[in-house]
Formats: sequence, structure tokens, C-alpha cells
Amino acid sequence: MKHVILNRIAVLALALTALSCGYGNPVPGGLTGLTVNADGQVTMVAAWCGRAPDGVVVYRRAAGELVVQADIRAPSLIGGIASMNLEEKPSEWSLQEGSLSFDHGQVYKVHAYSSETHVKFLGAEFSTDSKKKISPGQILIQNHTGGTKDVLLTEEEFKAQAKHLC
Repeated sequence: MKHVILNRIAVLALALTALSCGYGNPVPGGLTGLTVNADGQVTMVAAWCGRAPDGVVVYRRAAGELVVQADIRAPSLIGGIASMNLEEKPSEWSLQEGSLSFDHGQVYKVHAYSSETHVKFLGAEFSTDSKKKISPGQILIQNHTGGTKDVLLTEEEFKAQAKHLC
């Protein structure tokens, strides 16, 4: 009897999780954050387990909705962590649509993703002023527990956080 009750609780928990996630929401598989490179430019960082992402999407908020600002294809990624300068796209990455020109005061959200598995990693919000908050060697993510709060991590902490999501 106890086994049956535990199985029903597990099924109910999975169903509630599936309903609360909804289509298109980020799912486990990795984490996207922001850092600054040696030139002080905003740089996306992604850490993952399993299949590497093959793209990065940047959204902007417009009339209460997220609109695609830029969709960028990644080169073949290995090693569990990668970065891409969002202000001067590296030549091995290809802009599929949109623009990497960011307006002052506008809020953006960046996600690494896999087009093959349809997995979108948890993302990070930023503005052109975000780089003022980040020191070299730090990675900015948002903690959504009890509201949205910026959190600065070391690369090791960022990788551990991504692994926790897998």
C-alpha cells in the first residue's frame, strides 16, 4: 500500500511539474549566464551536461512580450562550457536573424539552446548597464527564489549550478 501511495505521489509531482513548466519554458540541461571579457564587453556563457547547445537566442521585452532580438548559430561546442561575445560576434558563430545592437535601457534575456532536442537552457536577463555589475571572472545569473535577484558566481560555482540543473 505504501508503495502504491508513493508511486501516485511521484506521478502527481511529475504531472504538476510538466504543467507548471509549459511549452517553450527552459528545461534542465544547462545554464546561461553573462560575464565580461578582457575588453569589458558583455559575453554570454553557457554550461551544460549531455548535448552541447548549437545556438543562442536573445530576446527583448516589447509590449509585455519576449520578441527575438537575435538568433545565433554556434560552432561545434565541446567541453561542457562555452562563451560568446554579445557585442562583437566571433566569426565562427553565425547570426541567423536579428541584430546584436542593444539599446540603452532595454532589458534583454539570453538563452543557449539545442535545436535538435528543443532544450532551452535557463537564461539570464541583462541590459547595457549590466556589465558595470560584473567584474572579470564573475558570471551573472538570476536567482528566481522569492523574486528575481542578480547573483554573481565564479566559473566553478557556475558550472556546479549548471550541473545541479541536469
